[in-house]
Amino acid sequence: MLKLFIKKFVKGSTPPAEASIEDEAASATLPETEINDQYIADQPITGKAEDRFNRVFFATRIAETIATRADPSSIVLGLFGPWGDGKTSVLEMMQEVLNSHPKVIVVRFNPWHFQNEDLLLRGFFATLADAMGRSLPNMKEKAGDLLKRYGSILSLASLTVGGVLQVKPGDAAKGLGEAMSNVGLDELRTRIEQMLDDANKRLVILIDDIDRLDREETHAIFKLVKLSASFRHTSYILAFDDAVVAAALGERYGAGGSPAGRAFLEKIIQVPLHLPPADENSLRQLALEGVDNALAQAGIKLTQPQIDAFVRYFDDALLPRLETPRRAKLFSNALMFALPILKGEVNPVDLMLIEGIRVIYPNLYTAIRENPALFLRGERDDGGATRRGTPNRIDELIERAIPESTPDERERVTSRLLAPLFPRIGSMIYGGEWDKIWEAEQKVSSSQYFKRYFTYSVPVGDVPDTQVAALCEAAPSASDAEMRTLLEAFASRHGLPRVIARLRQREESLSQDQASALITAFALNGNLLPRERGMMVWTDTRAKAGMLIAGLLRQVPAGELRQAEAERAIQIAMPIGFAMECIRWIRSYADTPPERKVLTDCGEAPLTAILAARIQESNTQTPLFIAHPKDAPHLYRTWADATSVAQVRQKLESVFDSNPEQLDNFLACYVGEAWGMESGLPSPADFAREQYNSVTYLISGEYVAANLRLRFGEELASPQFHPSDTMAQSRRVAHQFMAVHQYVLQAQSAASVPATGNELD
Repeated sequence: MLKLFIKKFVKGSTPPAEASIEDEAASATLPETEINDQYIADQPITGKAEDRFNRVFFATRIAETIATRADPSSIVLGLFGPWGDGKTSVLEMMQEVLNSHPKVIVVRFNPWHFQNEDLLLRGFFATLADAMGRSLPNMKEKAGDLLKRYGSILSLASLTVGGVLQVKPGDAAKGLGEAMSNVGLDELRTRIEQMLDDANKRLVILIDDIDRLDREETHAIFKLVKLSASFRHTSYILAFDDAVVAAALGERYGAGGSPAGRAFLEKIIQVPLHLPPADENSLRQLALEGVDNALAQAGIKLTQPQIDAFVRYFDDALLPRLETPRRAKLFSNALMFALPILKGEVNPVDLMLIEGIRVIYPNLYTAIRENPALFLRGERDDGGATRRGTPNRIDELIERAIPESTPDERERVTSRLLAPLFPRIGSMIYGGEWDKIWEAEQKVSSSQYFKRYFTYSVPVGDVPDTQVAALCEAAPSASDAEMRTLLEAFASRHGLPRVIARLRQREESLSQDQASALITAFALNGNLLPRERGMMVWTDTRAKAGMLIAGLLRQVPAGELRQAEAERAIQIAMPIGFAMECIRWIRSYADTPPERKVLTDCGEAPLTAILAARIQESNTQTPLFIAHPKDAPHLYRTWADATSVAQVRQKLESVFDSNPEQLDNFLACYVGEAWGMESGLPSPADFAREQYNSVTYLISGEYVAANLRLRFGEELASPQFHPSDTMAQSRRVAHQFMAVHQYVLQAQSAASVPATGNELD
């Protein structure tokens, strides 16, 4: 059983399935065979049949114009578009059309394969030679020889933009001189052109990804085009981001900068064409198909309200900046990674939107991650209202994160994306009661869940929700030893506080068997529960576990079954102080509504009787102030109230009579901790009147005073209530006890003196 549970403990469980994103998007459902654990590769399409963005007509028009061109002169076309917009896919469709024309020889040249200018030149003409050799088998040898010789000569020269060659010094110059003396470049070019004339062929050279070269390589490729584009019967189609390339070229030519680079491009590109923007509806469908596939692979099915929420915020704030197919694929791949790793641990809609921000607005994502308090709490004026409509830290942060956006876009992102994710930055007021709601829904607006969205993990001290669900599932059939092992695993990661918090959230959804099993597990293992200390700690984890047991008892049918379950819990709860804590939360009070009572009024008395019997038995083995020092004051009081003060007093005095110094340990149990306002460090609190009253309820004040005087001597005749900090703690408590004791005796004496009527004189 334990091995099976541990497996579930790690993997978690699958949420209920109800609907899908693609139902809402009205897009085609992916075949089941296509759903796998692979990311979407950023690969171009291979032909017109795969066109999703209505660009086939654009690609066909360019290809047909080139293929049927009657003018034999060379021409250079530029296909401009941003990275990821689909330029390579358009080239693939153009090549498909060009291949259908027998008089066209298509050459794909990839400049990335060559690391310097010399290799680039040789590689380019070797590529041409290979393509022509395959298309002109009768001229293969001749074509290869001519083109390779031409490329070799160019590789030995220093290229200039004007096409003038300057011979390099040294051995290269000698080789170039010999080559030029036999066959000059002009003659080689003429022979190549004649060969194309004879074959009635046109070379169409496609060069892609120029915008991904470094600056030197970019310069070299355009030099190459400038020198070789003078061939007749050749056409070039160069695909690149014109803004990127213009900036690279502008560093060397003209006055510098992008304008100079564009001026240079105009000298080389005769036909500049801009890639038509991808249709927004097609991009939307591509993105939502990827979302649906990622959800399917993660085994997550959204409810209809979740789908409605995601689609609305996606359409309003993410879709307008999706812009390119590559971004749609990046978004899908981001979800492919994030959804499985955080399945069951966060709100899936919030996670998809946060990942959308990471892909579309990366700087904004970083700003949110690094400013959690600002987004979780918002900015409020003195009246408690969130300040919107006037510049504030959030507005300024968003403007810095997306400076290229317009004010309208920033407002749209804020109101239609960020405010739904982080409601407290909006215009409405959300009080503290919303924290529990957001936590129950695993929202990114919950401080308990925020980090998970940005670390892709459950932080140390937190607990995966899937493990809590698995704990509930396994509890009814697990043995006590198995449950102990599992709770110890949580405790070793400091996760029990979160386990209890999660169980309290879901206690009303648990079955009777689950509730009963969890009552047993926590009652038996109360010694694993931490008792946190701190100035602002009002309720520690052990107390919250007592609340949990009270809540779990409400899931057991009222009457004899619940009464028996409650009595069993008090009988087995360990340590005994935890049993007392459980009674504290099971008990009803004057202001407890009837529907919130765990037991009937008469049903609480048996619990106290069980606890008193356990206290008495425990004290017989070891005095409570030694075995349970933190709980001893309340345990003694419970024992005395359930039996008699005289019985408790007799037990205590018998211990102190035989060992007087044990009184110091007893008094120490009543001294709490004080926390420095500036330092925040703990120190022993004062033994004041409240502590004195608690002690003397059980044992005579004069008995304690006599014990202290016997051991500390005459110094207690004038006790100090504020002794030096260097005084030993037991002596310090003795002084404070005696100071209070003397004050009480004086007050009692004054109260016993008859009034004379002139006390105020």
